[in-house]
Amino acid sequence: KTAKARAAAAAAATKEQMHVSSAAAGRQTSTRKRSASSSNDDDSASAEETQRKAVKRKEVDRATKIIGRDGRSRKKCSTEGCTNVVVKGGVCKRHGAQQKKCSSEGCNNRGLKGGVCRRHGAPGKLCSADGCTNHVIKGGVCTKHGAKKKLCSSSEGCSNYVQSGGVCRKHGANMKRCSSEGCTNYVRQGGVCKRHGAKIKHCSSEGCTNQASRRGLCRRHGAYRNT
Repeated sequence: KTAKARAAAAAAATKEQMHVSSAAAGRQTSTRKRSASSSNDDDSASAEETQRKAVKRKEVDRATKIIGRDGRSRKKCSTEGCTNVVVKGGVCKRHGAQQKKCSSEGCNNRGLKGGVCRRHGAPGKLCSADGCTNHVIKGGVCTKHGAKKKLCSSSEGCSNYVQSGGVCRKHGANMKRCSSEGCTNYVRQGGVCKRHGAKIKHCSSEGCTNQASRRGLCRRHGAYRNT
């Protein structure tokens, strides 16, 4: 009897131990499931937060940035209703952005490299055509060597270049007038026309006083003559 009792007690103890182990395993599995579920919830919440931030960032970009013709995003002037690109201090040139002017006396052009404008010596990209010293207009070349400039859209047959608002001067482009009282001439330099003090380049041909139109020459001496 004693041996049988001991065997029965051992069997009961083993059964109890197996029951405890099974319960512990069940608790561990449940804990893992809860942990996995919690992790998935955290990932989902994180993804939603990231998406909300992306949407908010796009809204801010739409309100404060514009897309240029080259496809690049640029900051927009902070003045209400203005769609110009920021130049300095959060505003465009029209609303107070101050730009350095050319250091050449009497010149109101914007200063570029070296404190001067392109007209007074600031280096700029030159046409890639062999031997050409004209400045690049588009696509690495000047107008002479294939750079296409927009033509006036006002009427059919007009071959003038666009000046402002999609039209040439002849068809209503808004151009600045001389600041001298009563003068209706167009500005040439420094806010005035040639008659009221704007300095112009003269033809480089010896003894000629005509205005230079191209390549330092006037029309009479070959400014537009094919070379």
